[in-house]
Amino acid sequence: MYGSNLSWPASLSCEFHKTSAGGTALAEVQHSGPLRVQKLFHDRDLAHCYVLHPPGGMVSGDDLHCRFHVHPDARILVTTPAAGKLYRSRSNESLQIAATTVQVDDGGICAYLPQDTIVFNGSNGKLETNVSLSSSASYFGWEHTIFGRSAGALPFVSGQLSQCLTISRDHKLLYRDRLQIDAEVLNSGSGLCGMTSLASCILILPAEAQGSDELVETCRLSLKGFEGISGVTAIRDGLISIRLLSSLSEDTRTALERLWSAVGEFLMARKVETPRIWRT
Repeated sequence: MYGSNLSWPASLSCEFHKTSAGGTALAEVQHSGPLRVQKLFHDRDLAHCYVLHPPGGMVSGDDLHCRFHVHPDARILVTTPAAGKLYRSRSNESLQIAATTVQVDDGGICAYLPQDTIVFNGSNGKLETNVSLSSSASYFGWEHTIFGRSAGALPFVSGQLSQCLTISRDHKLLYRDRLQIDAEVLNSGSGLCGMTSLASCILILPAEAQGSDELVETCRLSLKGFEGISGVTAIRDGLISIRLLSSLSEDTRTALERLWSAVGEFLMARKVETPRIWRT
């Protein structure tokens, strides 16, 4: 609950195990504060986990920590039922922090696909994701950030957002991506060029995986028709980075769904379903 510093910390820890029937179960969950999970939904051997944050947004001093452990050969998609929100910070400029830790063991597959985060004018956010993979694990994750609210003529003209993604494999650093965005960077020609919808995606395949070159082309084809700026880059074998930049958040959402269909089919060796919560 709120203390003297008006913060509202919360934490969530989930353990996903492969079942004897070949599916995935939520074997253990611990939580404190306003973070919960619903029961799992299932797309055959791929389970869908919905993370709920009932307040719906974060104010100054809020501190959310989520941890997801995907045990050997378990397969999980983690998402949220609605957009997250970072509201205007108080005058003391205290941070709004959301930190996520993902561990994927051998043979495990994790898709971490939260819905978008809306960064309101004057917010002071810090988003951190740390992913630890075993050698034969696979991971696909994204962060879709929207700056300001165009529908209400509420542009992002002050505040800042720090985003950091760190990925390691077998305890060795594999990839790190850090973004520091304020109104100046948002509108700079060397920044986001005034476009307010930014999605950063990363795909990590096992080192011995075959077909990563073909997957790069498949990802590019899935983004055909996206009217913003997009790029799909194979940084090294089994590591693919994807960026989307647009002035229309709905276009970015649609492109991300198509991207998940393409990547999911590769990871699962079959067509995958879109989480039902994305349609509500």
